[in-house]
Amino acid sequence: MRFEGCPLALCKRVVLLKGDIMRPTGFYKLSIEYIGLIKQLGGQYRDKKERPVYCCIQDRNNPNIYWAVPTSDVSHREQEQLERIKTYCALPDRDIRSCYYHLGHTNRPAIFKISNALPVTEKYIDGEYTSQGIHLVLHDKKLIGNIEKKLSRILFDESRHPNKYEQHITSVYSFLANELID
Repeated sequence: MRFEGCPLALCKRVVLLKGDIMRPTGFYKLSIEYIGLIKQLGGQYRDKKERPVYCCIQDRNNPNIYWAVPTSDVSHREQEQLERIKTYCALPDRDIRSCYYHLGHTNRPAIFKISNALPVTEKYIDGEYTSQGIHLVLHDKKLIGNIEKKLSRILFDESRHPNKYEQHITSVYSFLANELID
């Protein structure tokens, strides 16, 4: 893995060499096959614009599964949508809905759609998400910590209520885990 400087404030250039794997804190593109898999398993994934997913963490139980969080550019949202997202973010920490979204900054103001988190393997990644030819990798430790904390709460909630979220996290995770065994 080679890191080089980046003119963007919150990213680093990462070149994946042959045999390298996904790295937590990098941004990637999901394959069309994966979107189909979610639907096949009864879940929904409504993004048709190939927005990047943030590779948040590697799964504790299966190192070949990563937890990805879909992202969106704040400028693509209407004011009413942003107000709704801000309302969720401002809820008390004890309210699980406060973990649904996180507003942060990548190479631009971004929405991290944490309640839309997905388990994913390298098989279903189409490649690095780049901006100006640079693979985006988040390195703002405070932002990373906030997203990880919210994701942990969403995953705990999912463990108590399987397939609660529209993308059917539990079904997708089970499928991937079984696929890795075969």
